[in-house]
Amino acid sequence: MLTALRIADFAILQAAELAFGPGLTAITGETGAGKTILLDALGAVLGGRASEKMVRHGCDAAEVEALFEGPLPSAVMAVLEEFGAPGEDTLVLRRVIGKQGGRNRCYVNGRLATVQLLRQIAGPLVDVSAQHAQHRLLDPAAHLELLDRYAGALDLRAAVGRAHATWRATATELDELRKRVAQAADRLDWLRFVHKELSELQPRDGELAEITGQIQKMRAAEQLGRAVHEALRALGGEGGIREQAAKAARNLGKWAHLDDKLNDFMARLQEVETLAGDLDFELGGHARTLRRDDRELSRLSERQDLLTRALRKHGGSEAAMVARLAQVSAELDAEGAQWRIHELERSAAAQAAELAARAEKLSDRRSLVADPLCRDIGEVLQQLGMAAAQVRFALTRAPDAPGPTGIDSAHLYFRANRGEAEGLLHQVASGGELSRVLLAIQRALGAAASAPAQATGPTAPGLEPLPTAVFDEADAGLSGATGLVLGRFMADVAARQQVIVISHLPQVAAAADAHVQVSKREDAGRTRSELRHLAPGDRETELARMLGATAGQAETALAHARELLRVQRRPAEA
Repeated sequence: MLTALRIADFAILQAAELAFGPGLTAITGETGAGKTILLDALGAVLGGRASEKMVRHGCDAAEVEALFEGPLPSAVMAVLEEFGAPGEDTLVLRRVIGKQGGRNRCYVNGRLATVQLLRQIAGPLVDVSAQHAQHRLLDPAAHLELLDRYAGALDLRAAVGRAHATWRATATELDELRKRVAQAADRLDWLRFVHKELSELQPRDGELAEITGQIQKMRAAEQLGRAVHEALRALGGEGGIREQAAKAARNLGKWAHLDDKLNDFMARLQEVETLAGDLDFELGGHARTLRRDDRELSRLSERQDLLTRALRKHGGSEAAMVARLAQVSAELDAEGAQWRIHELERSAAAQAAELAARAEKLSDRRSLVADPLCRDIGEVLQQLGMAAAQVRFALTRAPDAPGPTGIDSAHLYFRANRGEAEGLLHQVASGGELSRVLLAIQRALGAAASAPAQATGPTAPGLEPLPTAVFDEADAGLSGATGLVLGRFMADVAARQQVIVISHLPQVAAAADAHVQVSKREDAGRTRSELRHLAPGDRETELARMLGATAGQAETALAHARELLRVQRRPAEA
């Protein structure tokens, strides 16, 4: 979850550092105090839009840093591992936004990164449900997973994914084999020529180097022989090393009785004599092998020429030629290929039938739960002050083969007010309405929404809770009793994930576990925003301000604020 956010020189925020804990954190303040700036800063460090206009006037750059602690989602771990900056329990994202001509830089765990990487990492970490934000609720793929979660069909969805992967792998292999057979038919003569040439040649790895060495040795046989015979004369000829060493040893032996060290020298000279004798014998044997065989030399030269020409045509090495021979042999094995094609066709047909059956079963389950889920969402929206709101799932069956999530596509339609035409959710819903629809969905999902994904196959970017959710404008247009309900709903969501809400309603703020106030003041002719965590007493004062307290009603408003805290915090403390 998000545990700290540091902001420097961002818009009218000169410097701010916030610590976040689990549960629900409310951020409040006067209109124009800088709550939206805080949200923009968070969005920037998560890979969102950033521009030089975000840099505080008179500064060279703005900087935002976010610290996440606790076990990171597996999707994030995989990206970090690939990036080379792994971290199991700690993640630091940092973004520096320069003015025009300045440098914009992103960092992940201290390493330079791209904005795209920030987005990729932040996606499984934070769900920002701000006005006009394109969060996961707008993704039709997520609508399918929403239905599957509500239906308790994630296991069936995973089975469809596995069946699709199995069928897809078989179909791909079948397609590639058919292409190879067709290509082999077109170039059959050339394949036969290559196969005959390489089969007759039968190259061995390293053979050309071996033959080249043999040819060089045979062509230099006369010179090698002279060198060996000269060495033989030096070793064993008259006055050679062997004879001289023996003579020197005998002379030392005459005087060894007067000098003990001479015995050691005499023994070493005898070793020289023995070694010279061994070398003389071995060199003599080798000399008899050094002869020029013109017939063998011609055979080796011819083999060398064949190998050299074949190497130029077939890959540049003996190993490449062996691989080419195996490839050509496989392509020429038309009978074996046809047998494999028939086998793959049977397997693909059986796998396609199994995939279709599983997809059909999943589609039926979705159809059964679509209307009940819409009713549940509608009931929650009514409690959130949207009495006339209506949601509807439109399921469409794909005309092609089932995909990894089945045979259906889903679109969520929405109507906020009676008498209006419904439209696609992402086209007709305002930011506040989107936030409330998301809250209603999470409330309707209940325990299923907080369960970890069961799928082992491909999954859509679904609506299961991420570690952190940020809400803005969720309370737009609400007040009174509806605000009380929204605050309790927020607290309920915060029992399953960290929730940060920017709110204008005291009823929502009172339900929070922590409260941050955004204020604005002038300092030396400059306007700047400030952020601070509110202690219990200060919290009552801020709630009283949000309740609209006037100078003569301060005590009444404070009493109302204390009562509001008692009422809204009771469910969380029970």
